[in-house]
Amino acid sequence: MAPSEHNEPATTDSTAGLFNTSVTLECLERKLQEALDTSATFGSKVSTEQIGYGLGFMSVMLRLKPDWQGEKAEELPKSLAVKIPSSVTMESFAKQAKLDEKFKDNDADFNLEEIVKTFAGALHSAHASEASFYNMIKKDGLKFKIPKFYLADHYGPNGENGLIIMEDLGAIATTKPLYETLSVESVKAVLENLAEVHAYSLLNDEWLSNPDLKMSFAKFEKQSGNNFDKMIRNSLSTLKKDHSALFDPLIDRLIEICKEDLDYDYSDTLHEKLGLPPVLTHGDLWSNNMMWQKTEDGKGTTGELAAIVDWQLVHPGCIGEDFVRLLCSSAGTDVRREHLEELFQHYHNSLEAKLGKEPPFTVAQIINAYKHLFRHGALMVIPMLEGFVRAEFGMMGNENIEQRRQDVLSRAKCLIDDIYEIEDELALERA
Repeated sequence: MAPSEHNEPATTDSTAGLFNTSVTLECLERKLQEALDTSATFGSKVSTEQIGYGLGFMSVMLRLKPDWQGEKAEELPKSLAVKIPSSVTMESFAKQAKLDEKFKDNDADFNLEEIVKTFAGALHSAHASEASFYNMIKKDGLKFKIPKFYLADHYGPNGENGLIIMEDLGAIATTKPLYETLSVESVKAVLENLAEVHAYSLLNDEWLSNPDLKMSFAKFEKQSGNNFDKMIRNSLSTLKKDHSALFDPLIDRLIEICKEDLDYDYSDTLHEKLGLPPVLTHGDLWSNNMMWQKTEDGKGTTGELAAIVDWQLVHPGCIGEDFVRLLCSSAGTDVRREHLEELFQHYHNSLEAKLGKEPPFTVAQIINAYKHLFRHGALMVIPMLEGFVRAEFGMMGNENIEQRRQDVLSRAKCLIDDIYEIEDELALERA
């Protein structure tokens, strides 16, 4: 199903949860009255619509348009983005794509219902991480490209759903589709913002003792049932079977590698092994978590970064982790292969300017960390690329669909080529 927005009739029924979640309009009204210090009410013409369906699986995203009634109603935000951590989107999307049937072809033990159940439990920790991050940067005044947010509430002691409510950037910005890769200049814009976050984390150490800011992918994978290994192996088998011209026998070596434990904890501890200080790491930095200014006609995007969103996996990590995720998932192969040192030098210069002193690591050390993390980062991206080219997902837009599919598959092939090259290089260094 293509990314789309679904309208729901406005309702003031306090018992009706929005879009199959437990969150009601009454709850949102009460929360916003507290956050905005107002007694104004939503009014009878309040509306909600689901946005970004198919673009994220760890939450339900809503656009809320209150019909504010009351004192100073004209000064209150007219449109807001509401993020409700929930497994509803993942479950709906997986059922529509019939993933249960597809994966059972390769794994008879695959159980979508069990996966969704364990996934839902891990969401509590992921949301706590994101809510804590937003509250921390508000308290400390950290300035970088992120939506203005009005509240970031944790889950309540009696099971009340967590919530994040922020400004709605939909009129001016959107995500780039997966088939549209980032240019060198666009990657630099992202790296400049990461430099701001990293400078903050290198100049402060209180965040390291925050128990909520620990939700790395490895921890999420454990809490959600250790299912990603199966998804990787299924995706590799599907690539070999469905796109044999590109991946058979190329992918066989990677399939053998993935028969072993993939050890996601490796990413969490690498900075210690390489003697690097930890930095605040986004953990899921790919196309759907970056918003770009829209073109004048509103039909496309520019290279101007509007916001980095979705900080559910923020944690103390290695300097190379976000770089691998960003470049493998969202940059063109030529950008990643031909401009690596240029990009990291740009980041290093930005970080030095923000720190006001020489960073505690060199460009060479960044590249070394990047190479050590490359296999793990690429293996997170390849299943995503494989899945998104499927016709039933509808992620290739409405034009040049076959060409876009081939471009995305080619990117997956190049990632595999690069995994082999980098793994061989690292093996020689260890020999």
